[in-house]
Amino acid sequence: MNIQIPKDYNNVSWYGRGPHENYIDRTDSAFMGIYNSSVRELGFDYSRPQENGYRTETKWLEMKNKNGIGIKIFGDPYISFSAHYNTIEDFDDGVRKKEPGEKRSARNRMVKKQRKPVDIEERDFISLNIDLKQMGVGGDNSWGARPLPKYLIQPGNYKYSFVIKPISNLK
Repeated sequence: MNIQIPKDYNNVSWYGRGPHENYIDRTDSAFMGIYNSSVRELGFDYSRPQENGYRTETKWLEMKNKNGIGIKIFGDPYISFSAHYNTIEDFDDGVRKKEPGEKRSARNRMVKKQRKPVDIEERDFISLNIDLKQMGVGGDNSWGARPLPKYLIQPGNYKYSFVIKPISNLK
């Protein structure tokens, strides 16, 4: 589930694993607790832009502006999340598109763009991803190693739920 929320809802609090990013196969040093951060501090600029800043086993998540107005999301029983000033698609290298009339050859075949984090332009909103889970990142013996089978998401029917409530500073 992805929603776009106002850019000023950048004060983040959550009860879940943290404080650093964690995935289902990277939770040993990410302890359950209540954590506070900004959207900017949630992320990590890897040398190749990619998804990052994920948090797992979250019981609740708050996204508020400086006046305390925002939203609170309750997992049932939990969610995982990431929040960025970019969409997930912004991190994708994409492919070079063929120009109209251009013939495909070995010389001009489709290739990935080579980008750095500085090449990704910030959006005027926060892209909030609310998930049940993602597969593990793998890389146990090299970056090419696949996640262990217990950290893969097997085909099947999955469901999760959460409740979103407004946060107001009205007394």
